[in-house]
Amino acid sequence: MDLTYAEILGATATLIGFYGQYIYVRSILKGQTKPHLFTWIVWGILGGIGFFAQLHDHAGPGAWALGVASTFCLLNAALSLKYGEKEFTRGDKISLIASLTAILPWMLTSDPLGSVLLISVIDIVAFYPTFRKSWMKPGEENLTSYNIANLKFVLSLCALQAFTINTVLYTIVIIITNAAFVVMCLIRRKQLAK
Repeated sequence: MDLTYAEILGATATLIGFYGQYIYVRSILKGQTKPHLFTWIVWGILGGIGFFAQLHDHAGPGAWALGVASTFCLLNAALSLKYGEKEFTRGDKISLIASLTAILPWMLTSDPLGSVLLISVIDIVAFYPTFRKSWMKPGEENLTSYNIANLKFVLSLCALQAFTINTVLYTIVIIITNAAFVVMCLIRRKQLAK
């Protein structure tokens, strides 16, 4: 059986995703990482939506990593019930409500582009609780797993069989927000260490 270049990249991205998730879960179980429930629930839902939008536009193996990532996000949400951040601010709750409410228009639209634009915005809003928590406690996130996730998503972009705004936009948004998050945490760690 001959694998295509896209299938090799898609499988590699997915395997890298498994490794990144292993690192993240291990850090949760060791008490080093305190995931925020609200962010991970919404990311799990959005990842599933993004995955199906990519499949709709024939993304091929480039969609595999996002499908697996969606499942892992829901696992992280489940783990956060026991091991995660316990302080939920008003802003966190507003972010969760706004994110979940915005999913309703997605369900009502039959426009894949509108869906991808909407989930990209929702993803940024859903990141707020984790950004807020990590601004105050930047050591409570495993930045290696975010960097590995970005590598996974870059490879998944390379594995796409169809390059459309529907197949690339959401993944690019994830890469940008992950990178911004890592930079913010590194800066805050240095500031708080002084």
